[in-house]
Amino acid sequence: WPANQLCFSLRLHRDVNHRFSLLALTTWIGMPFAVVLFSAAGWAVEDPSETSTYTLHANRIQEEAVNLDGWLTEEVWQRADVGTGFTQREPADGNPATERTEVRVLYASDAIYVGVRAFDSRPDEIRSELARRDGRSQSDEIGIYFDSYHDRRTAFEFTVNPRGSIRDVYYFGDSPENSDDSWDPVWEVRTAIDSDGWTAEFRIPLTQLRFDPDKATWGFQVYRRIQRKAEEVYWAPYSKEASGFVSLFGTLEGFKGLSQPMRLEVRPYTVVNNRYRPESSGSLFAPRQQAQVDGGLDLKYGITSDFTLDLSVNPDFGQVEADPSVVNLSAFESFFPEKRPFFVEGSGLFSVRLPVGRLFYSRRIGRPPQGFAAAPVKGTVEIPEATTIISAAKVTGKSAGGLGLGIMSAVSPEEQATLRDSTGARVGGEVVEPLTHYFAARIEQDFREGSHTIGGMATAVNRRLPDNLNFLRSAAYVAEVDGVHRWQKNTYAVRWQLAGSHLRGSRDAITAAQRSSLHYYQRPDASHVEVDTTRTSLSGYSLRLQAGKEAGRWQYEAAFERVTPGFDLSDLGFQRTFSDAHYFEMYGKYLQARPSWIFRNYSVRIGFQRQWTTAGEVVYKWFRPIRLDATFQNNWWIEVNPMAVGSWSTFSLGALRGGPLLRSDTWRNSFIGIGTDRRKPLAVELWTEKGGNFGTRGDWFWLQPTLYIRPSGVLNLTLSLEYFGKRDPTQWVGQGTPLDPNRYILAEIDRRTLSLTTRLNWTLTPNLSIEFYGQPFVSSGAYTRFKEVTAPRARKFNDRFRFYEDELVCADDGQCNVDLDGDGTADFSFNNPDFSFRELRSTLVIRWEYRPGSVLFFAWQHGRQAFVRDGTFGGFRHMRDLFSEDSDNTLLVKLNYWFSL
Repeated sequence: WPANQLCFSLRLHRDVNHRFSLLALTTWIGMPFAVVLFSAAGWAVEDPSETSTYTLHANRIQEEAVNLDGWLTEEVWQRADVGTGFTQREPADGNPATERTEVRVLYASDAIYVGVRAFDSRPDEIRSELARRDGRSQSDEIGIYFDSYHDRRTAFEFTVNPRGSIRDVYYFGDSPENSDDSWDPVWEVRTAIDSDGWTAEFRIPLTQLRFDPDKATWGFQVYRRIQRKAEEVYWAPYSKEASGFVSLFGTLEGFKGLSQPMRLEVRPYTVVNNRYRPESSGSLFAPRQQAQVDGGLDLKYGITSDFTLDLSVNPDFGQVEADPSVVNLSAFESFFPEKRPFFVEGSGLFSVRLPVGRLFYSRRIGRPPQGFAAAPVKGTVEIPEATTIISAAKVTGKSAGGLGLGIMSAVSPEEQATLRDSTGARVGGEVVEPLTHYFAARIEQDFREGSHTIGGMATAVNRRLPDNLNFLRSAAYVAEVDGVHRWQKNTYAVRWQLAGSHLRGSRDAITAAQRSSLHYYQRPDASHVEVDTTRTSLSGYSLRLQAGKEAGRWQYEAAFERVTPGFDLSDLGFQRTFSDAHYFEMYGKYLQARPSWIFRNYSVRIGFQRQWTTAGEVVYKWFRPIRLDATFQNNWWIEVNPMAVGSWSTFSLGALRGGPLLRSDTWRNSFIGIGTDRRKPLAVELWTEKGGNFGTRGDWFWLQPTLYIRPSGVLNLTLSLEYFGKRDPTQWVGQGTPLDPNRYILAEIDRRTLSLTTRLNWTLTPNLSIEFYGQPFVSSGAYTRFKEVTAPRARKFNDRFRFYEDELVCADDGQCNVDLDGDGTADFSFNNPDFSFRELRSTLVIRWEYRPGSVLFFAWQHGRQAFVRDGTFGGFRHMRDLFSEDSDNTLLVKLNYWFSL
């Protein structure tokens, strides 16, 4: 790359004694000087095969030797090897724990038993609350972790509090952020409180773990939380200054004669729902009342000791909570998290991030139909709300040699819209979604016990398209390869990633792809791309290089990314921004992990980012001189960024939706978040952000106060109010007439949004809970100061536009006419984009785990909605008015039954 943009210099040499001779990274950022990010010479690197000093021996017993009652009184417990010497992570990182903890491990032919004695000098102050499964409560806790592959990257967590509420989590990628709490194995635990503290007695069936029977040693970790002290301790030290998580575990040895049990789990389910909705209007038909009975089957089978097959026939779509309301005025789609059990569980292996988004977005499977159908004269059309999934299967696992594998395949059938005449009788159908096959596969190999990893992933979508759906791509493929290389106890790391994409389809489909908001090949001032209407394929690639120091008190990192204009993830992935980009970012961080002055801990961070097109046009820059994250001695916390500045001398690639680049005005931004001690019965959080553009009328303000109320140990309530207001002087309105397509019309929008999210959790027992989620949401946008772009690169804001004043007249019916030459005849028209939208979404769920692994749900989903084109913002008044709108109600009963063979 030219020196006035970016230059990397990277040299790395390792000798046979594991010593690095040089590591240097240099970058130019349009400046007449070089910034040397880091340079080091001649340091030694430890041998990753070095054994941990925290080792515990597991004793073999007979199954009947332990009575699972929470009391560690059996003789086998007294003879077991004892692990102690726990170390604090909070509050005094690295100090010995203030209370003694002992851990013992036994194993039989069918299960692992773990007994933990948590001594407490004040047993009457042990904190305990009931919580639903996988929920977090303000309680003391004991957690055990097994790295049963002993790959130093993956682990299984089993956690309990003194009242028996449990949490189970699967970890991947040697990071606590890479976790999956949807993993719900079937296991048992009992607890007891006495004058010395409390105890937890775990029984983990071997069928719920993945391990190599020939390995005598596993990774092992134990965690304890003492809630009244806000103290967290670990058996094997886990410092806040360290990088990694699973790689820091101790070891559990002594396993002999383990045999891999047969692992076959079956979970059939049935769902009965009855929906009552408002009377349908317009051309879209929807029955006022609709009852439906559905069912399916989930099967889990251990193919080998390492790999598991998950098979689902008609995957369960039941959701506990509705997606939040959103009004999206950007060029990109909104992201919503996955909630379907089949796709959530075990999704970690497929969670590959790319510079512009996610490689795999499972909500593409079973999406709403993408086609449309015209209603008959005086008739209606009925379009399915979601595409059916015939079946889905996946194979996941990891071998003893460190080879991880994940393969997923799903098929959705052809979906048809039903055409109805004026009487409601069916008169025909039309295909709105084609027969589609989805495929994703991930493979990765660990080296040197997880300190180095190389992996790759591929996705594919193939559609059998009828003539009326030729605007869709017939096929889409993405392939990716990545690696991470860490050394010196994971302190330093180099990461790299390369991916390519390829789309196939008709000329119309590929032309539409080129003109879409992800590519904008039609940009008139872009000399490096242009729309080719004869193409039947589109390809591109992305590259990311990253290096830095990821552990220790001082941390820093730099990364470079390149995404070519044709790169596209959108068929089975999620792309959050444009292709056609170079990125460079760097940050530095200082971490104080131990109590100091008024702080329990704090970190200070500085960062810079720059983005430009592959043709060299700078489209984004920001600089954050300082960000402080701190926790005070009283357990209050604060996050503050006094000032960030961005977009000076840059251009917006998407503001004109495929038009020329529009100069961006420099912005400034500040935010602060502060919260009180969450251990208290009443806690408060407050987030606020304020920003704006220099030299223009653009500004924004965001405020989110949240109240946490815990009146008892079984009930907790969260109330979160969110307000967002923004005045944007360059909001997109539309383009000119077909005879004059190069007219780009913008306006100033006064946009306001208010929502109130309520979450209520009432846990009657660890297996029976009632949950409520409700969110009234109101949003409006009032458009003024309409204008067209005349000089998009002019330095002064007003010089870029021709403002419509007397030329614009908007009628009561919403049509705006523009008379540019003043002859009394409109030269072109557009609809007034003012809007006022309000919506209520709520769900009430009763969940009862009536036997291990088997759950009965009762759910009531309630919604209301209104939309008018007046641009008024009524705030709480509009929330109240929602309850006068027609309601949409669904009553649902769902039953599944788990059994194992």
